[in-house]
Amino acid sequence: MKNNSFYGTNATHVGGKGELFHDWYPYLEGYSSTFVESVKNKYLSKAKCILEPFAGVGTTPIKLAQQNVVCYYCEVNPVLLHLIKAKSEILNLTDIKKKILIKQLIDIKENINRITKLKKSLPLIRHYKILFNKSIFFERSNFNKILQLKTFSDKIKNNNILKSILDISVYSSLLKSSLLKRAGDVRFRTKNDLKKNKPDDILLLTKKKIELILNDIANLKERVKSPKFFIRNAKDLIKKNFKKFDGVITSPPYLNGTNYFRNTKLELWFMNFINDKINLRNFRDQAITSGINDVNQKKVKNTLKEVKDIYNKSLINAYDERIPKMINDYFYDMKLVLLGIKNNIKKNSCVCIDIGDSIFNKIHIPTDKILMKIAKNIGFKILDRVVLRKRLSHSKKPLNQVLLVFLNK
Repeated sequence: MKNNSFYGTNATHVGGKGELFHDWYPYLEGYSSTFVESVKNKYLSKAKCILEPFAGVGTTPIKLAQQNVVCYYCEVNPVLLHLIKAKSEILNLTDIKKKILIKQLIDIKENINRITKLKKSLPLIRHYKILFNKSIFFERSNFNKILQLKTFSDKIKNNNILKSILDISVYSSLLKSSLLKRAGDVRFRTKNDLKKNKPDDILLLTKKKIELILNDIANLKERVKSPKFFIRNAKDLIKKNFKKFDGVITSPPYLNGTNYFRNTKLELWFMNFINDKINLRNFRDQAITSGINDVNQKKVKNTLKEVKDIYNKSLINAYDERIPKMINDYFYDMKLVLLGIKNNIKKNSCVCIDIGDSIFNKIHIPTDKILMKIAKNIGFKILDRVVLRKRLSHSKKPLNQVLLVFLNK
């Protein structure tokens, strides 16, 4: 009999709605803390120290911390890293500091409209013009308020956690206040979209998010130790030899063409993580090659034997010449990660990976099965392959989301 907490929507972002910390940032690629708990209980019940190579919004490290399990994590996206660090710091607040923070946040929430008297952030304006040229992502009123919110945030000195929560409340609200929408990837709203739903006021959205965060802080039951940052890039795990971890729970990027960094470009801009010196390309080159725009034609990566057949099939009538390279480079990068994981976990430790398959140009890419072959060839034993839920491709072809479990022999 299936454990209901292990399958279906619990393995998705939607399944975590209402959970502590979960709704701070709308990250559709994530899963619920209930799912993390179920995986941990089934495969890593005795684990005391776990690695999360693709932390995302921090669901795994935060949930494990609340269960008194030490979790080290990796994350390339600086916005998500900022989010995890803020959540982690709140977990470790004393009751006195928590009360002070709640009082400060209530004051900001009740006086949020006063920011309209502030000057607009000139650096943010300059970076917008450099990064986005003539693209208009916001109506004028919201754009001005965002610039003023940035000025207000920059004025907060010597209180990192207060500033972080304000920043999170703003950048998690940017998409809803913009002329863009999330439909798989982020794109412009159509005229019909705008007729049905106009961009929400950024101040109202920010106020609501502060209320949500206040509620979560108030509901924290006890102080726990924060998760530990390990390294930014999971591909660099291969350079470490920690041999300390009792296992892994993670969900790497899916090979589905998703523009993970472009989908957070507004947040990266607001936080000055992309500016006149750093653009999206910098981050795409660090990340797992999972989307078309991640492909770097200058970097040649060997074709893995486990991928050769699929790679050759994808060369036939590919509607975009980058697709075959994206497929090959994805598995090349993931092999690096698996080798790095093997370097850093103890013998007989389990590696639990949530992953999905893909279809490109009518060619099915069995991501899970290829990863299983790679894992086996580098010395892992395949313990389990659990179908978590059925999915559909853009062309309405059936796909799966699965949990892979490997044992480090």
